[in-house]
Amino acid sequence: MKERIKINATISSCMIQAFTGIPFLLALAGMLMALVIGGFSSVWSAFETYKNELLDYGMHFTVLQKALQSEAVYLMLPVVCSLPFSAAFLEDISCGFIKSYLPRAGRGHYIAGKITAAGISGGSAAAIGVALYYQMLRLLLLPMEKAAMGDLAGLSYGKDVGRVCVLFFCAGMLFSLIGMLFSIVTSSKYMAYASAFVLEYVLIILRERYLKRLFVIDPREWLHPQDAQWMFGELGAVLLMVLLIVLVVMVLIVVMMRRIGEI
Repeated sequence: MKERIKINATISSCMIQAFTGIPFLLALAGMLMALVIGGFSSVWSAFETYKNELLDYGMHFTVLQKALQSEAVYLMLPVVCSLPFSAAFLEDISCGFIKSYLPRAGRGHYIAGKITAAGISGGSAAAIGVALYYQMLRLLLLPMEKAAMGDLAGLSYGKDVGRVCVLFFCAGMLFSLIGMLFSIVTSSKYMAYASAFVLEYVLIILRERYLKRLFVIDPREWLHPQDAQWMFGELGAVLLMVLLIVLVVMVLIVVMMRRIGEI
């Protein structure tokens, strides 16, 4: 019972640190900025169309889809997801905080707290950013759209947005943990923010130039899976990212244990 309370307290402490810090707010702002940039041309086109006629129902969701598939989002996503907590482990070592905290928390509890907080905060920054941008589009464009008629009556995009948020949460969690892993391996805080971005584009280049049929290595396919390609559709992409997260976590535990042993 005491052990359970102890690990819960450690994880809670790390989660509070991850979600209440300025880096998490910067990550949210960065995600929103990427979406705004990615969807700007579509929003501008919608305003031009509205000068002459009402927009088609669902235009706000169409703009969201185009923004999510923009280069701005692909460029910023790995970086913003690494901002909240990917470098926290190295920061604890560099400032000496780990030496005073580790005896009270224990190695296993400390590592579990850091990994959990890094993954969830990174995924949340991506998913919350998508949800906030969708609400902005609803407030901005929905009053300009035609009323839903016929087959569109009663149509809601809530479930579709929810599925998108799940995909972006998993991707954000993966990118955040990859950033943490590379930062520890290289002993560089800056690699926490750059490594996931570099890895993403290496995988994209490999798929586009050399391994065109191996679509599963392309991070863009993780975020926008095509049902015709993926087994189980979107669920297949989620399962792949969960598997990759588990593998990264297993490596992280080993690397963090060794690094703590060197202190």
